[in-house]
Amino acid sequence: MKLNADLGEHESPARTRALLRLVDLANIACGGHAGDAATMRRTVALARENGVAIGAHPGLAADFGRGAADVTPAALERLVVAQAGALAALAPLHHIKLHGALYHATERSLPLARRYVAAVRRIFPGVKIVALAGGRVIALAGEDGLAEVFADRGYRADGSLIPRGEPGDVITRPREIVARLPTLRGQTICVHADTPDAVRIARAVRAALG
Repeated sequence: MKLNADLGEHESPARTRALLRLVDLANIACGGHAGDAATMRRTVALARENGVAIGAHPGLAADFGRGAADVTPAALERLVVAQAGALAALAPLHHIKLHGALYHATERSLPLARRYVAAVRRIFPGVKIVALAGGRVIALAGEDGLAEVFADRGYRADGSLIPRGEPGDVITRPREIVARLPTLRGQTICVHADTPDAVRIARAVRAALG
């Protein structure tokens, strides 16, 4: 399983560097919830230095992209094209992963999911789609998808994520995270850069993954 991190989201430059020494894939914020031009350039440069695959992480601007996602399929396509396109102007993209509310909105809505997958295939051919393991988007993406699980997020008994703000939503103890790794089935596992002790978590997951 590949280790990925959401980066360029106002974390310190030191944290960005430390995570990029540990991960395989970088999901770089690209102008929505975070990620101005200078941050994108710096994060891309650090990813290249460390041989990390570069991906776009488009999101909504309001509420750090974690509020309501009241978007139409057409609006979602425009957002993805604009933000991922901005990062693609700096480096070839390996993958695209939606952020926060958009990530979950495409899982709930079949029209959004279909438009998103079709847009990536048409406008960014060959670019992978990182999406929730067992979810709607990954099923539509097929061979173009990378099924994602989360190291630092809590799961309900049915396999869905515990919404942020509810008890157990974020897990910060590396031992607990490593202990449950065998139960997480996916192709890539995420550590969020804004999770407390993100670097310690990523280091523990990296060691466990080998």
